[in-house]
Amino acid sequence: MIMNDINRMLDITDSYQVPGRLMNILMGDEEDRIKIYRAFLDYFKCDVSYDWFHEYFEDEHADRKNQKQDFTPKCLSSLVANLIGSDAGVTYEPAAGTGGMLITNWHRQRYNIHPFDYEPNKHLIVAGEMSDKTIPFLLFNLSIRGISGMVFHGDTLKGEYKAVYILTNERNSPVCFSTVTRWNSV
Repeated sequence: MIMNDINRMLDITDSYQVPGRLMNILMGDEEDRIKIYRAFLDYFKCDVSYDWFHEYFEDEHADRKNQKQDFTPKCLSSLVANLIGSDAGVTYEPAAGTGGMLITNWHRQRYNIHPFDYEPNKHLIVAGEMSDKTIPFLLFNLSIRGISGMVFHGDTLKGEYKAVYILTNERNSPVCFSTVTRWNSV
């Protein structure tokens, strides 16, 4: 079962520990982060075209009753990515969740550009997400894919944020991971 495998790769025993563990990985030691990223890439056979946490989060963490959290179906994510096109310089997602739509669009952009010509820093994302539990999944998903941009943690409709996270692909390379920096001045 995927939940048990993810828990094992993260060295935890229960799904409630995942958000905290992911933040520790993202903000912690680079060597440990890369080791965990490689374990995830091996497990998912380097298929970065979809949100690995979709079912895991929906089953274990989504708060449909209080937060109205629901996932965009994959077919709708694909439709939106096709409508946006592959030449968008900045992709904006005000309620990003764990990043399913962003990943679908990113993958489409990346796929439509020659691998030697794709530069992540020319295809930025700007995303918002309100849920404290969801932010770590979103940041992990973007960082492991080398996506550059900004993630606003808070209420997009009110413009009230707890933090802003900056994702930087320092080498501007499609095969590098992004670093995540928390910017508290919001």
